[in-house]
Amino acid sequence: MLHFIPDIGISNGIMSVILNYYNNMPEDIDFDIIYFKDTERTRKSDIEKLGGRVYKIERPSLRAFFTRDIDKFFKNHKDEYSFLHIHHPAMTVFLAPTAKKYGVKNIAIHCHSTWFSFKKRNIIINRILSIIAKNMTTYMFACGRDAGIFWYSEKDFKNGKVTVINNAVDCEKFRFSQNIRDEYREKLGVSDKFVVGHVGRVKPPQKNHPFIIKIFSEIKKINSNAVLMLAGADEDYELSNIAKSLNVYDDIKFMGQRKDVDKLLQVFDVFLFPSFYEGLPVAAVEAQAAGLPVIMSDCITDEVCITDNAIRLSLDESPKLWAKKAIELSNKFRIDTFDIMKCKGWNIKDSAQNLAHIYKEV
Repeated sequence: MLHFIPDIGISNGIMSVILNYYNNMPEDIDFDIIYFKDTERTRKSDIEKLGGRVYKIERPSLRAFFTRDIDKFFKNHKDEYSFLHIHHPAMTVFLAPTAKKYGVKNIAIHCHSTWFSFKKRNIIINRILSIIAKNMTTYMFACGRDAGIFWYSEKDFKNGKVTVINNAVDCEKFRFSQNIRDEYREKLGVSDKFVVGHVGRVKPPQKNHPFIIKIFSEIKKINSNAVLMLAGADEDYELSNIAKSLNVYDDIKFMGQRKDVDKLLQVFDVFLFPSFYEGLPVAAVEAQAAGLPVIMSDCITDEVCITDNAIRLSLDESPKLWAKKAIELSNKFRIDTFDIMKCKGWNIKDSAQNLAHIYKEV
């Protein structure tokens, strides 16, 4: 199988989804990756360890068409792939015709968001390209209902033309463990702390870190023993200034990119996720798999409220109310949610088998 994704960076959530699936695929299915954008830290070694190959191509565009870069790639791999899985619907227009020309019979476009672009100038372009792309595909995949309706249409979704591929996670890996929680809290020096947590990068600013810090400052007024751990976030000038102005800077840990998120989720007492927009956030799914209470914005689809301990609040509500709800939810007894997550279709081992069945149909 050949997958296209803009970049293979370590902070790319879509890349994490691809690897989650690849890790749980039958042995006879390999994932090769094509991408175009360089990042400082990548998942290349992770892909290659699983047996996949990684190729960099020119950014799919009219320019790449005229330079024949994409044509050269598919010509060199003629009849090698039966399935191209595109993780950026707007790029389908530049990839699908050439892929089919050289023997790729099945094209899947997979939407992972409820926005066309972070950049205003690209919104109209990507919207038009996504409409054209629907006529070039064999399968239309979506991370969830809202993303599917946004990129395709409500009619397509209701008529069953869109297949939801859950952003499933390894529920066993994230399963709540009191022993791991106690061990890691001691290791990080927070055994006696009330730990507020978040997982996500600072840029682009969709995760709404300034609001997280404002909520945390209100939590500190209720519980002076609270600390905030921001996994995936490097210290930022703007955020540091906000934290200093609210007198909570010394209680915030900017933790940068981590490979132990499953352990950190055991450490947290509550998970804040006030994003401006998301497709279907893996981080919120992982948090629930770890049995954490989760408070997210109502900009996020209600599909991600999997457990009874996950709620959505409006971003128009005050940080004070968010803080109050965070404290209330964290007072509930933390339970093992493995059976709940598995029963509702969020265990990657089951979801990967379903996707493998689609791949093998071709």
